[in-house]
Amino acid sequence: MSRQTNEVTLQESVTLYLDDRFSCGSLMPALDDPSSQRIIALESRAKLALTIASDDPVEFTYQNLIREIDNEARFGIFLASPAGNAAQLRRLSGDTGRLGQLHQLIAEIAPVLFTEEYYGSGRQLDQVLIAINSRYDRANVEAEVSELILMHLLGDEDEASDRADELRALFYACHEERVRRRFDLTPVQSTSASRRLADRIHELSSRAGDYAERVAAIRKRAGTA
Repeated sequence: MSRQTNEVTLQESVTLYLDDRFSCGSLMPALDDPSSQRIIALESRAKLALTIASDDPVEFTYQNLIREIDNEARFGIFLASPAGNAAQLRRLSGDTGRLGQLHQLIAEIAPVLFTEEYYGSGRQLDQVLIAINSRYDRANVEAEVSELILMHLLGDEDEASDRADELRALFYACHEERVRRRFDLTPVQSTSASRRLADRIHELSSRAGDYAERVAAIRKRAGTA
């Protein structure tokens, strides 16, 4: 299959995915606003074009997936379902730990980590959670687009899903551990396990490269910079 044919096939799949996601009625500004949907669609097409033009499309896509799931986890740890799903992934892989509970502590966490949203809304926690949901939704869409691209490039849905699952388990655990230590909460990880996790995250971050640089390239190509 030529690169041009592959790009057309991938573009059709990405378009169908976005149409389906946008029609779900999330009620979150990141997905519900037509202007935001247009930007997401443009940047998804730009990301795909840069992927096809790269020397190693599979590696390029995996690097995107690392960055995007890292970003998704920053917000997903504060939402019950995404964090709970990531906790289940860790248990299935044989890792222990109580994950997926930070949403219960948002009243303590919000004034420190989400200062603008918390005080700007008059200390309304529901508004903070809406902002967190919106950021999570946007990051999750970007990650799922990359996962879809990886499925096509590998020709193996299970392998692509396994790679994404592994990244989610790692990044959600890492971000939750950082928040727990910052707020003097009971750590999930032992000191040695936390160090091993940090080493693995460092390896992945080094492999992914500069996040801002890749995002800037995507936005420049999409004309949304």
